[in-house]
Amino acid sequence: MKNRKILAILLVLILVFSGVMAAYLWHSRGPVSEKNMVVDQANREVSVPANVNKIVSLWPEATRIVIALNEGDKLVGVDDAEKRDPFFTQIYPGLKNLTTLGSVRAGINTEELVSLSPDIIFSDANSPDIADDLQKSTGIPVVCVRINPPSEGGQHSFELLTLMGKILHKEDRADYLKNFLDDKVSEVTNITSGIPLNEREKGYVAFARDPLTTLAQADPLESAGVINVAKSSKQVWYSVNMEQITTWQPDIIFVHVLAGSLGGMTPEEIMSDPQWQEVNAVQNGSVYNVIIGYYGWYPVSMIVNMMQVAKIAYPDQFVSLDVLKEGNEMFKVMYGVDDFFTEMVQQYDIYVP
Repeated sequence: MKNRKILAILLVLILVFSGVMAAYLWHSRGPVSEKNMVVDQANREVSVPANVNKIVSLWPEATRIVIALNEGDKLVGVDDAEKRDPFFTQIYPGLKNLTTLGSVRAGINTEELVSLSPDIIFSDANSPDIADDLQKSTGIPVVCVRINPPSEGGQHSFELLTLMGKILHKEDRADYLKNFLDDKVSEVTNITSGIPLNEREKGYVAFARDPLTTLAQADPLESAGVINVAKSSKQVWYSVNMEQITTWQPDIIFVHVLAGSLGGMTPEEIMSDPQWQEVNAVQNGSVYNVIIGYYGWYPVSMIVNMMQVAKIAYPDQFVSLDVLKEGNEMFKVMYGVDDFFTEMVQQYDIYVP
């Protein structure tokens, strides 16, 4: 009888101890099955795991934020575009060793993706239907993000930092970077917002592979106080003809930084081409090789582009703006690389006003 009482007491103590330990583990690390609900930038409700250890990113902007949050070692798969990105593969060489899984627009290798067993997938906020289908077919939560999400009307936003920082438990780093980037934007917009509409320069963006393909949603131009002559709410990149361009008569033409290497026309070639001679920008010699989004935007490249545009268009208002210095600082803060913008300028003959 005595032994039974002792055994019963021991069992009670074991159960109490187990309960205490379980509670401790629950509060210190969270249970494996714990989920958090988030609303992504495509306005989708997604249940995400409390702890994310393996990430697949199918949208380059998301990949760049994962790395900026110092979580790059959790990436197990990316979209095909990442290994073709001449800039970011220099910033983060580890991208070259990751499994590529296709692309949101061309199709995803779901079998390969599932084999990587990611905890979460990041995708493009402009393609919510694809995200829904992918989440349904794989059972893996898909979160949509974008620097210029549809919820913001195509205007730039660094809210993807806040969202991804919350999901990856990097809130402090995300808040710091968002505030840093917002402050850099404000240094320009505090000036350009005061330029009357009728005094603003008009700009045209020439795509890397074809100068008759242009960027309809060029928020860096607008933030820099320049009117995008090709603005459209229904398209991103679209084809135009010379008649449209001569009707628009842009004061400045901004040529994609990779035009020379991707088969497009360089500023020099546009300036010497007979069919462009009736355009005001060509007549004024205002054709420049600048940074423009490549497979989406880097947060840094978007701001550098804005600074380039602002100083080209309004040199008197931005006399003290050192674009080269600002670019190097932003790449350093975001990705820990020294003098990276200087190297880009030298390698791709980027115009720095």
